[in-house]
Amino acid sequence: MKKAVNKKATITWLMVLACLLVLAGCGNNAASSPESTNAAPASSSGPAASAAPAASGTLTLPEAVKERGKLVVGVKVDYPPLGYLDENGENAGYEIGVVRKMAEYAFGDPNAVEFIPVNATNRIPYLTSKKIDFIAATLGITEERKKQLDFTTSFFDGGAVTVVPQDSEITSIPDLAGKKVIVIKGSTGSTYLEENVPTAEQMKIESNADAFRALKDGRADAMFHDAVLMSEFIKTSPEYKIVGEQVAFAPMAMGSRKDEPEMLNFLNDSLERMRQEDYFKVLIEEYLPKAGDLDPMEMIPRP
Repeated sequence: MKKAVNKKATITWLMVLACLLVLAGCGNNAASSPESTNAAPASSSGPAASAAPAASGTLTLPEAVKERGKLVVGVKVDYPPLGYLDENGENAGYEIGVVRKMAEYAFGDPNAVEFIPVNATNRIPYLTSKKIDFIAATLGITEERKKQLDFTTSFFDGGAVTVVPQDSEITSIPDLAGKKVIVIKGSTGSTYLEENVPTAEQMKIESNADAFRALKDGRADAMFHDAVLMSEFIKTSPEYKIVGEQVAFAPMAMGSRKDEPEMLNFLNDSLERMRQEDYFKVLIEEYLPKAGDLDPMEMIPRP
């Protein structure tokens, strides 16, 4: 009788041990399963979210954009060499090349994009009202703009410079105090003067063409604006010169609507792929081989 009891006890303990081993195995499998490891996806709310390209080599677009079959993008048309209309009236420039490459990634066609002209004043309203998918219009990264949209990673970096007539006595930014200075309304250059040379009398103009016209008409003592654009300007207007240092550096990025992580991820993944392919160098060599004393290669992401 005693042997029978011991035998039953042995069998019972063996069954318990077997169950414990099975449960332990199930726990290990759960910990290493794809569902478990991906249960908390990476945050996509910040500008650096999903900076690396998708592992599969494909880029995911929002479903509505995918069904439409093209990107709709707000761009500059008066900002050579970044975004402008060429002699045939076609969109051209560094930013245009970046957007076309994105269209190629998305649809296999660099022309699968509709360019919507915007300026510094209306580009963010166009975005928030959904007239465009994203902004690619010389958009500098600022804390104030972060409240209104999500920035991608930076794909260009430049500052602002002072341009004056050749016979001007202005030689530096502090000399702008008490002077009439042309700026683009809503630009980082305008903000810089407000904070650092508050006594400068700003003449705020919306378009670059009107700003250049005002400068040539002698309606102001100087123009304070983007270094790249002003370097292009003095190439064709030798009666003007750049003076003083380059300031108000603002990394330039694209802007997407808040709470649209899929679009932000697509943009960041595309920009990272271009960086790895050194495609920004290709565009700079095409559109900005030289800009005064500026080194264009220092303005772009490289591998």
